[in-house]
Amino acid sequence: MPHPTAHHRTRGTSAVLVLSVLALLAAGVCVVVPPWLAPHDPWHWPHEVPADRAALVREGERLFNETALHVGPTTPKAVSGNGMACRNCHLSGGTVRNAMGLVGITRRFPQFNARAGKKILLEDRINGCFERSLNGRRMPNESREMRAMVAYMGWLSDEVPAEMTKMPGQGVMKLPDPPRAANPELGAEVFARKCVSCHGPQGQGSRNADGTYLYPPLWGPDSFNNGAGMHRVRTAAAFIYRNMPLGDPLLNVEDAYDVAAFLNSQPRPQRAGLERDYPDRKLKPFDSPYAPWADSEDPRRHKYGPFPQSSGSR
Repeated sequence: MPHPTAHHRTRGTSAVLVLSVLALLAAGVCVVVPPWLAPHDPWHWPHEVPADRAALVREGERLFNETALHVGPTTPKAVSGNGMACRNCHLSGGTVRNAMGLVGITRRFPQFNARAGKKILLEDRINGCFERSLNGRRMPNESREMRAMVAYMGWLSDEVPAEMTKMPGQGVMKLPDPPRAANPELGAEVFARKCVSCHGPQGQGSRNADGTYLYPPLWGPDSFNNGAGMHRVRTAAAFIYRNMPLGDPLLNVEDAYDVAAFLNSQPRPQRAGLERDYPDRKLKPFDSPYAPWADSEDPRRHKYGPFPQSSGSR
């Protein structure tokens, strides 16, 4: 299993942890920092794949990193509906903090999911990504491919204590909301300065020799659909702020929100049946960009803000 090599700067958390450890050492206390709290990115990978799971874990890793090659729209399986891979959002195989990190994710399921309005399994959450971020269809829970992906995520979680139900760094960070609405026009200027070198002037990304995406498309027919989590400006802004430009995140909070607004103002695949999401409208996050909502606010405010400070999960 390849060890990830990409390195991303931390913003504050690592420094606090290091200072705490140094203070304990100065006091004469012996400290062993567990690997899942070590102040570095990517997160610690387990050292070994148990022999009884090795084949399934490695298959899951391949599916995760080369999704379109194995279950993409041009394959016999055709579960994914675009050319993207899981790793295009979950960086370095899901091992980077605040980059849709997946270390410890198996500890969180089953869990209640507000969008579904019921308790779901990890398999259901994976299928949500296939249906939305990969603009495809559900994969049977009992399929070899699904068992492989769950095994891979289980391996990532092997060294996380069972009682730790949520690892710091999973998903995206909570980013403070700017006091104004996110501005797609200003975001277009940020995109032109900071993003086109990887994603291209038309946001269509760039491909590897095997046809997989080195840098994914950010809109258009081969990108995520309008029901995906990245279509929420808050979610996209937090991901962009922490991780983009890749390897050297430089944007301030308002720039991150503006470029997220620009990306999510562009055309993309439309998912049918979104009105069935969040059967309890009171649990629907304010920044969900599609109707119906529990209030009568201007739809543009739901999409671009300004967002109420108590407007639900991100």
